[in-house]
Amino acid sequence: MNYQDIGINHLFIHQPIDDLNSFVNEVFNPLQSEKDGALDLEQTLLVYMENDRQATQTAKILHIHVNTLYQRLKRIEEKLQISFSNPEDILKVQLACYLRNSIVSLDS
Repeated sequence: MNYQDIGINHLFIHQPIDDLNSFVNEVFNPLQSEKDGALDLEQTLLVYMENDRQATQTAKILHIHVNTLYQRLKRIEEKLQISFSNPEDILKVQLACYLRNSIVSLDS
């Protein structure tokens, strides 16, 4: 495989997998609450980021009303102590979602 073909993964190729896992856990662990529907919040965050923060499209994919999506996003912001209007917070969450989805391929 050509180094240029690995895209953004070249930023992480020399990072210890434990450090990458720690970063991902730092973002996702606060969403692990039984009473808040942890899977709902995690899935909502992942789908929201995968769809470039398009609320209507995300709600459609999750089969929920857009107002339900906004309520979940507000809970996610509170639990993670972030704001989806802050570019640094968005980048952190996007990176965590990306790594969570591709950490297996980084491990090999």
